[in-house]
Amino acid sequence: MFRSAVLNAGYRISSTHVNPLGVKSDAPWDVIWGIMRCWVKNHPIKEQPRDSPGTAILSKSPTLEANFSRAVAALSKAQAKKVKRFLPNPERHWGPKVRAGRKITSKHVSLLGLEAINGVVNGANSHKDGNGAMVDESAPEPEGIKDDENKLSTKRQKNQ
Repeated sequence: MFRSAVLNAGYRISSTHVNPLGVKSDAPWDVIWGIMRCWVKNHPIKEQPRDSPGTAILSKSPTLEANFSRAVAALSKAQAKKVKRFLPNPERHWGPKVRAGRKITSKHVSLLGLEAINGVVNGANSHKDGNGAMVDESAPEPEGIKDDENKLSTKRQKNQ
């Protein structure tokens, strides 16, 4: 409705690339505030404290009569097709992580979250084997390895 009112007033308006609800326009501020005052006049809001800035702004009468009828150009082609412009993150704490080889500090806890610190990023379930390769203990071992280890340990016990 707001976009249509700005377009019907003879100004351009479009979405911003930063905020899904943000708009940019070539309309002057007195026109924007006039449209807001007309909206509040037609759709009353709940009572505000006398000393609030909103009360002072809305106490003035609108300088123009806003036309809230739907404008054809109010929606872009992408908006009409309902194409997502701001996609949600694929997972929690998605984005750049801590560089490899660095120690996690309390500064990183606020950025990554406690569950990431307790194992996912630090590799708490992994260690280096004798050759220096990382071994993940949370990964299941292939079958047959445990049987071979059991046979070796029983042979050692018999030899002692």
